[in-house]
Amino acid sequence: MIVTLDHLRRAPGFGARPGFCAQGGREWFAYYGLDWSAFVRDGIQAETLEATGDALGLHLAAFARAEAARG
Repeated sequence: MIVTLDHLRRAPGFGARPGFCAQGGREWFAYYGLDWSAFVRDGIQAETLEATGDALGLHLAAFARAEAARG
């Protein structure tokens, strides 16, 4: 399952508005040593996000899978 920037922008957030900002995404990717530019261009495997064990990665992967299941 590929998670994309669109998923990041539309996933229910932890605040009042849906989605997560690109700046926060860049910082999160840097913290975990993930390639932000490759993510923006190609997406990232959900398993890679889940492997971080971080709540955001788990949340984003689950959102992308739920979207795919809905078709």
